[in-house]
Amino acid sequence: MSQISAYQALTRHLAEQGYSFICPSPETQGRVVKQRRSNVSTEDAQSAEALKSIIPDAIFESLNSAYIVTQNEDESYRSAIRVSNFYLPSLPCVNFDAAPLYYIHSSFPASSDAVFFGPDTYLFVSFLETITRHLLHVPGSIIDVCCGSGAGAIHMARTYPQAKSLGLDLNPHALRLGGVNARLAGVNVDFHESNLFAAVPEDMKPYGVDLIVSNPPYIASSTDGEDLPIYADGGAGFGLDISFRIAEEGMKMLSSTGVIVIYTGVAIPTSNPGHDAFLEKLNKMEHAEVFEYTVLHPDMWPEEIGKGAYADVCRIQVVGAVLGRNAKSREVVKEASRRKWAV
Repeated sequence: MSQISAYQALTRHLAEQGYSFICPSPETQGRVVKQRRSNVSTEDAQSAEALKSIIPDAIFESLNSAYIVTQNEDESYRSAIRVSNFYLPSLPCVNFDAAPLYYIHSSFPASSDAVFFGPDTYLFVSFLETITRHLLHVPGSIIDVCCGSGAGAIHMARTYPQAKSLGLDLNPHALRLGGVNARLAGVNVDFHESNLFAAVPEDMKPYGVDLIVSNPPYIASSTDGEDLPIYADGGAGFGLDISFRIAEEGMKMLSSTGVIVIYTGVAIPTSNPGHDAFLEKLNKMEHAEVFEYTVLHPDMWPEEIGKGAYADVCRIQVVGAVLGRNAKSREVVKEASRRKWAV
């Protein structure tokens, strides 16, 4: 059985069993794992007997053959992946007869090439569900930059199945799982290894991209590599470097009515608790207009506050920003597009 077939068989079985897992933060997962291992009734949860009581033998063997589940030296088993619900429950609108959509990502604990999923992803996708009001037309092209395993690209491809959807990321492991998740979701997304927009195909550039979405890393990179979690690679400026580069470079390839949606974290300084550095930078961008700027979580990752790069920060707020071209820039791009069509 191929790896994708193993994933499909697993998720079908989980759906039939009514499986549900809302993925928490790494810190919460760590506390749960520690508690489970300290309890006699749950400490053997990684044994073959425990796993086979949950997963049928044929599926277990397929996962083992595909190296999705591997055996440790002590004869316990370890899964390389976790299976989470793609969407948060939304009562009373939930259709209980519909099969749940699952999402494959890295297991706990995280490694240097981990494929992350959790609270940030849920908030990001929830925000994407609201941004259609900013689109003047149904998008024909969609890019999810710093896509990880593709949650943004997959959600937008489900929303606009006729659009050409592209996922870009530096992590090849994440891109491979992106392909799996797109197959499980029944959508077409092309994934490419790319440093931000470097791998955007030439055929997407002449008339601009209609929708760019991104949930980039936003925890600050450390100069000494200490005091910060493994997923800290958001760059300088309290982790805003990558987010702002996406805004700047994305504006250069937008269509005349295109929209950029960025979900990111903003460190709020203790000395000036009303200052938002990201909003300030966006408002100063040439040719750009901020259509919406919403605080989606006022205090994300509180465990990082008071240490390392965040020694003088009072909180990290998560925001959803929607921006596009200002009126003057839209006219310039429209005129350039008309000339291309004329040629």
